[in-house]
Amino acid sequence: MKKRYITLLLIIAFCLGYLSAKEESKCKNRLIFSPLMFYTPETRLAFGGAGSYIFRIAGCQGSTRPSSISPLVIYTLEKQSRVLVKSDLYFKNNNYRLESEIKFEKYPNKFFGIGSSTREADEEIYTSKSINFQLSVLKKLVKGFYIGLGYHFMDWEIPLVEADGQLASGTIPGSDRGTISGVSLILNRDTRDHLFSPMKGDLFKFDARFYPQFLGSTFEFTAFTLDLRKYFTLFSSHVFAVQSLVKIQTGTVPFLNLAQMGGQYTIRGYFEGRYRDKNLLVFQVEYRVPVVWRFGLVGFAGLGNVAERFDRLDLGRLKSAYGFGLRYLFSKTERIQLRFDIGFGEGSSGFYASIYEAF
Repeated sequence: MKKRYITLLLIIAFCLGYLSAKEESKCKNRLIFSPLMFYTPETRLAFGGAGSYIFRIAGCQGSTRPSSISPLVIYTLEKQSRVLVKSDLYFKNNNYRLESEIKFEKYPNKFFGIGSSTREADEEIYTSKSINFQLSVLKKLVKGFYIGLGYHFMDWEIPLVEADGQLASGTIPGSDRGTISGVSLILNRDTRDHLFSPMKGDLFKFDARFYPQFLGSTFEFTAFTLDLRKYFTLFSSHVFAVQSLVKIQTGTVPFLNLAQMGGQYTIRGYFEGRYRDKNLLVFQVEYRVPVVWRFGLVGFAGLGNVAERFDRLDLGRLKSAYGFGLRYLFSKTERIQLRFDIGFGEGSSGFYASIYEAF
């Protein structure tokens, strides 16, 4: 634990030295680039570089939201490497929104099995190599409400598994290699006042994905995701944030695409993918308090679980987690936060240092 706190102090000093820059005008395009260092239980200490070009396609006219193009390159002490480029573009008066992501990974990771009752003793190490591409185009129907179509492609191989492990048995779909290619229908209602750290408003997102074999998928399945978020501004700029997340999948789902619980976004305090299955139910809350200057504190808690079938989720035995964190607001204009969280699950814990809120 002492090493984690030393790492935290290094990250804070490293990031604040770069990010305590003078605020830019809201209408001025900005290019942000910085060496990157963060920590999660899945990666341990990670190094690399991150950038973001933030701009408004329509300039200062109207209420067009900021667009961004963000590359990322990281390497971790777990010998994981990732190259990613994301874009999120809002066109004039937010009438259209285009999101895309392309990612290359070589990722040693841990697999504990499938289901909600896997044991720590079931842990096995595997390495995946993958390319992942996603694209969605959304059209505004009325203020805050969008409808659109998307496409998702992923190709992977698993060159390294433990000889006597579950993945080596050949009984788990996608445990050696595979390809998925599918289309999606997206419904999105977004009234958040800020994209990166909302203080009020809500987000409703429904994503229905279909992976048929005639589009090139090795595995044929469907995936439905419902993400509901609500933000309440309380006294003195305190924020109470709530998220409900549901994922339902049917068909032959490869293990890399199963719904996963844990990590820095979904039930902090568990290793990412500690529990995975076709179906997922998660409920999270967070209370965010400004303290002094640009610093703030948060407390958070969550409940969730996975199951092979959604009707078999036992609501009386949901897994729980809680924790607290530190925030540093390095962009008042766009409300971009540095976050440092410590989460505690049932018999597990995790430390997370990253950019942007968990939800």
